[in-house]
Amino acid sequence: MSTRLRRATKGSAIAALVLLLVGVAAYASSYDELAGLMDPEKNNLADLHSGESAQIEISGGSQIAALRLINESSTEYPQVRLVGVDGEEEGREPNLLDTKWISEDSGRIYEAVRIYEPGSTGTFTIHNDAEQRLIVVDNAELQSKLLAEPLLLLMMISCCGGLSATLAAIILFFLQLRNRGETEQKVSGLVVDGQVMTTNELYRMQRGGAKEEPVESAVADPFVDRESKTTRQEEIQDSKEESTDSAKIDADSVEWRSWDEG
Repeated sequence: MSTRLRRATKGSAIAALVLLLVGVAAYASSYDELAGLMDPEKNNLADLHSGESAQIEISGGSQIAALRLINESSTEYPQVRLVGVDGEEEGREPNLLDTKWISEDSGRIYEAVRIYEPGSTGTFTIHNDAEQRLIVVDNAELQSKLLAEPLLLLMMISCCGGLSATLAAIILFFLQLRNRGETEQKVSGLVVDGQVMTTNELYRMQRGGAKEEPVESAVADPFVDRESKTTRQEEIQDSKEESTDSAKIDADSVEWRSWDEG
C-alpha cells in the first residue's frame, strides 16, 4: 500500500510539472495573439465618441459591454442606451466577474460601464449620451475566438490539468504520511501473547517467521542439588520411622501370643 501511494504521488507530481510547463510554453507562444484579441480598440462592434450612435448586429447569446477608458472615468457611470425593435434594453451594472480590457501595447485599460444581454437576434442601435468616448464589444464573441485558437486552448487545458494533478499529488502525499505514521505505530506497539516484543524478538520473528520460545538453561541451578539432598534425607527418615513402628507392632504381637498360649 505504501509503495503504491509513493508511486502515485510521484506520478502525479511529475504529471503536474509537465502540464504546467506545457501551459506556460503555450501562453508564451500565444501571448501576442491573445493581446490582439483582448484589445478593444481593434476588436469591437462600435467606437463612439460623445453624442454618437451606431447600429450593431446582435445574436441571441451575445453579451454586449460598453467600455470606457479608466483614466477618463468618474464615480458615476456614463449614460448609454441600447434600443431594439421592442424598445430600449434595460441592461445592468458591471460586477467583479466582468473583466477589464487592455490595449495591445498595455498603455490603456478599459472597464465596463454597462452590460446588455438582449437574448434575441437582430439589429440594435446603441447611443452614447456621455461626454466621453465609449467602445462597444461582445464578450461572447471574444470567448468564441479564444476557444478557436489551438495554443490558447492548449494553455487552458494544460493549466487546468496541471492544477488538478498538483491537488492530487498533495492529497496523496498526506495520505502517504498518514499511512507511514500508522505503520510505525503498529510496529512499535506489537504485542504477542500479552507481552510486548523486544527488538531482538522482532528481528528473530522476521527472520524465522515466528517468535522463538525461550530456551531453558543447560546449567544446573545451584539450589537444585541442595533441595534434592534434603528431600532424600526426609524420605530415608520416614522409611526408618515406618520400619521401627512395624518392628514394635510385631514384637507386641509375639508377646501377646506367648501370654495367651502359656
